[in-house]
Amino acid sequence: MKMQYAVLEEQVVYFDLPHTPGLRIKGIMRGDPTRSVAVMMHGRPGSGNELLQYLGARYLAEKGIATLRLFMYDFEPNTRNLFDCTLQTNADDFDAVIVALRGRGASKIFGVGHSYGGLTILKSQAKLDAVVLWDPSHGSWWADHGHAKDAMYPEIQAGEFIIGTAGYGWVNSAAAIAYDKQLGDTSGWSAKPYPIMVISAGEGRLTDLGAQYIAAAHEPKRHVIIPDAHHSFDDSDAVMCQLFAETHEWLRRYDEVAHKA
Repeated sequence: MKMQYAVLEEQVVYFDLPHTPGLRIKGIMRGDPTRSVAVMMHGRPGSGNELLQYLGARYLAEKGIATLRLFMYDFEPNTRNLFDCTLQTNADDFDAVIVALRGRGASKIFGVGHSYGGLTILKSQAKLDAVVLWDPSHGSWWADHGHAKDAMYPEIQAGEFIIGTAGYGWVNSAAAIAYDKQLGDTSGWSAKPYPIMVISAGEGRLTDLGAQYIAAAHEPKRHVIIPDAHHSFDDSDAVMCQLFAETHEWLRRYDEVAHKA
């Protein structure tokens, strides 16, 4: 399967944060948001311009579902910094964006969250029409499987920051990591009043936790495992195409229902 994209104009948009005056969230919109729109949440640390986010947005928009790639933090003025954010911060900001989109006339709003972005969507109180979670993070992971458990690649605390030493490494705020480690079992967060699909990376470490989310979710729900995928789903064209195709098929069901009414 090859990914073929139509040329759809992108537009940078901003959403004010009523609960944090003076700050705003940046997004990149593709397609017509007055019909239906998939709001895409990146992981942490991450960006709306990650390859996975960018290609996923193009794929869905070409299929007729507008997309909004969010930037929970950015380099532009009046946007947040990574180190100012906890999960609660991201969830509150996500809620504010969804409320604003409703006010701008979006008929249906879907959530698509990767990794920590999936956990953010589950933490939020947003009124959504369907959700797809790409290998979502889970509170229990930090206690049972976190990097600190790896003796070869321990976490290093440097003042207010935590440095992960495995692979290409990562840096985060000590406060945000501490917040995550006290979350415990977040499986019940998936008991939402909207359809949920979890797509797990079969070669990752979150598949069993993804199954726990699905067990706690209400119908309709679905769990898909992509066997050859790792957490970033960038293993091959086949893996990424399956991820996007499964996502579109799930959202399309509820997009069609909305416009037959």
